[in-house]
Amino acid sequence: MWLVDGHAIRDQLDVEFTNGAHHFTRGYVPHDEIWLDREAPGAGEWQFWAMRQRIERALMAQGQPYLRALRTGARIERDERRLARGIPGPALPAEVQRSARKERLGREGGREIWLVDGRAVRDLAYVDFTLGGHGFRYRFIPRREVWLDDAVRPSERAFILHHELVELNLMANAGLSYDLAHARASRAEVILRKGRRAAA
Repeated sequence: MWLVDGHAIRDQLDVEFTNGAHHFTRGYVPHDEIWLDREAPGAGEWQFWAMRQRIERALMAQGQPYLRALRTGARIERDERRLARGIPGPALPAEVQRSARKERLGREGGREIWLVDGRAVRDLAYVDFTLGGHGFRYRFIPRREVWLDDAVRPSERAFILHHELVELNLMANAGLSYDLAHARASRAEVILRKGRRAAA
């Protein structure tokens, strides 16, 4: 089990790397390792991410398909998070918003940009919330807001925000599905990351 620099991985190798990975989901991870994104100070979630990756990896090593292993790992992680927080089930959107919002970072294209407590979002609403999101993807986020996960280091927020805004605009204005919009937003994010590296 390794804590790795997720920013560097997303910057140089794989923009889709999120909270963790193993060899069966990301071939660049050595077969006998699990990689966890090192967190922003105080996030305190690595135990949940480690448990999830171990479960997924073990199930896939036994021959289970990825999506089944993913669902099983997500369900167990969700249950453990709720148990740790002492809640019986998902929270209402208004409660998620109250618990998650930390700091309004500004406005972009008529939308409010919020830094949120990513752990609160994962505990209360959706265990797979990572890096950021918007109201056209998640029902618990108001349509005129974009959320950035506080587990993302400040130096990486501009890339995540760019991704979310591209994705949101493609869904809201071009009518694209989430999957298509996400793929295009990932490409736009890669271009931005490469441009920043080239300019440095």
